[in-house]
Amino acid sequence: MCMKSMGVKSGLLVLALWLVTAIAAAADSGANNAADILKIRNVEISFHQAGSWLPRPDLDMMMSLYADDAALTDTAHGNKLYQGKQQVRDYFAKVAAPFQPGKHWIGYTPAMRIKAAVDGDKATLYFECLWMDVDRNAIGAHSFSDITLERSGDQWLIKTIRVGKVDKL
Repeated sequence: MCMKSMGVKSGLLVLALWLVTAIAAAADSGANNAADILKIRNVEISFHQAGSWLPRPDLDMMMSLYADDAALTDTAHGNKLYQGKQQVRDYFAKVAAPFQPGKHWIGYTPAMRIKAAVDGDKATLYFECLWMDVDRNAIGAHSFSDITLERSGDQWLIKTIRVGKVDKL
């Protein structure tokens, strides 16, 4: 066999091995990304479970989603900023409609109104909430949450969140 032929074959072998390694790494990355997307989408589920009337709104569960240095901007009230976990807690306890006495609301997000993306240890999540007023059998509010998250160990925590009203369904 001539040296030129062996060089081409060796080059092809190296290329093939590189491709197999790259495909395996991409598949592993895709699997990790899919697992992270699922965890991030579960933040939306927990958000609505915490704010819903059945069995009752759970402020502690809501706050378990936030980093200690989280910031919340309330666009429905003049872009009021709540900084730090305690101020974010105050927002939910005193301002957020689902947590107010006498509200019997159940929140959910239609599938077409949620978007999530992961980039390493950072992620974004956007969803719209339809808060159903159980007493009136009507929509109590239609709102949005635009979120950035950071990985903390095996959990994703909300770092920033912009909330506000959505005018149209």
